Amino acid sequence: MLELGRPDGRFGELLGWARERLAEPLPVERLADRAAMSARHFARAFATETGVTPAKAIEHLRLEAARAQVEDGRDPIDRVAEMTGFRDPERMRRAFVRAFGQPPQALRRAARVNAAPASP
Repeated sequence: MLELGRPDGRFGELLGWARERLAEPLPVERLADRAAMSARHFARAFATETGVTPAKAIEHLRLEAARAQVEDGRDPIDRVAEMTGFRDPERMRRAFVRAFGQPPQALRRAARVNAAPASP
């Protein structure tokens, strides 16, 4: 979904670090501090290189992780929202509808249908 984590990209290591901490708050100030840049310079440089704002990039990373967990079906939707940093299921639902055109529950149902063995 998102090509932000290119190993050769300037912010690849930072995005890997962020992927490991999606459940934590990841404001631009924290990301900038990790990149050893001022928040303003970081936001401009990040957007120039990746084509998205740092906040959008973190949302994309959260969506990728949440989608995988939703389709896996092991954890309840509210737990997935918490583990991926959305803080509440409604916020995650809105992000899913924007990104995928359907809520998490619909993606989970579709994943179950696709994973079901074919009838003889």
